[in-house]
Amino acid sequence: MSTVPDHGLKEMVPVFGPDALGAHAGASFHQALARLSEGGDLKARLLLSALSHFAAKGYDGVQVKEVAEEAGVSKPTLYYHFGSKEGLFRQLCLVSLSAMAVRIQALVEPFLAAPIRGTKAIDEACVKLVQAYLDLLLESQEFTGFILRSIAVPSPDSGFRDLMPLVEKGLSPLGLFMNHVFGTGLEQARKEVLLFTSLVGALIEEKLRDPQYQISGDEVRWVARRWLHGVQG
Repeated sequence: MSTVPDHGLKEMVPVFGPDALGAHAGASFHQALARLSEGGDLKARLLLSALSHFAAKGYDGVQVKEVAEEAGVSKPTLYYHFGSKEGLFRQLCLVSLSAMAVRIQALVEPFLAAPIRGTKAIDEACVKLVQAYLDLLLESQEFTGFILRSIAVPSPDSGFRDLMPLVEKGLSPLGLFMNHVFGTGLEQARKEVLLFTSLVGALIEEKLRDPQYQISGDEVRWVARRWLHGVQG
């Protein structure tokens, strides 16, 4: 019986789940890959190398050979574990999304613990949510700046459009916040989540263009109130 891994793209699951990544303990997927890589895990080392290359050069600009060389292995070894460049990128997406989904769930849960009533309380909760989500994205700027954008804002001929449901699933706890605070229904919450993430994403874009740029508290509050106005309008 062959021991070569099955790289069927439709059946792919993350090579590292949230537990292995320490996502429940608050670790970012980048930190987790670095820890696993330092512990001698070859797949983690390859994914960590791939992350830096894809983030710097984009999908089309990356050559498998350079990813393998940086990880200290041969191209056939990379192909053995991931099948192809697309398989490598998809695994990077799956691993990062599985970690982010757990982190977003943990981010939202404190808001669900008690009712949030009254204009002031709702305003403060929205500002805190924006700040917490922003901090989470800033932890893993490669994910935010390339992987998430590649899936969520794909070109019409993108080969990764099928991953968008995983993005929406990972973001779905934000919809629980909206239901808890505003009684928003499922379909409307989905739309509000997309608006929320696009507004926060605009702040992230500024940071990615200029690493020295400091996102101010006033900008966070503006995003929260702009989004809140849309929800209540």
